[in-house]
Amino acid sequence: MTMTFQPVRSDTLPENTRYADDGCEFSLSCLSCPLAMCKYDDPGWTRRQDRGQRDDEIFRLKKAGIPVPELARQFRVSTRTVHRIVQRGGSSRTAVVEADSGPSLSLQELADRHVIRRRPSLPSLAFGLARSA
Repeated sequence: MTMTFQPVRSDTLPENTRYADDGCEFSLSCLSCPLAMCKYDDPGWTRRQDRGQRDDEIFRLKKAGIPVPELARQFRVSTRTVHRIVQRGGSSRTAVVEADSGPSLSLQELADRHVIRRRPSLPSLAFGLARSA
């Protein structure tokens, strides 16, 4: 049994499309781009990157003694946002540890002191029981 294929229009093939390699702000050409993933594949990446740089700059300036209201005005964020950024230490998600912040716990000790209790296990289901009417 031989299979025959239906004819395909030539303009539907990827080889016959006109592709404009315009690049973006990171590279003049997509084919020579240094990014591991295209910025258009993950649109939130550039915003996260810009926000991380902003947070690091706010943290650095606060450490240099710039007041919080001035930082909020300069970066067009709320004073609460500035406080959160300074508390967590810039763009990193870990809080700044002060020398007198108290003892630190190992992961094992933390697991032993966990505040959320485990859920009780669900009762086993009994199959094949007839309902009484």
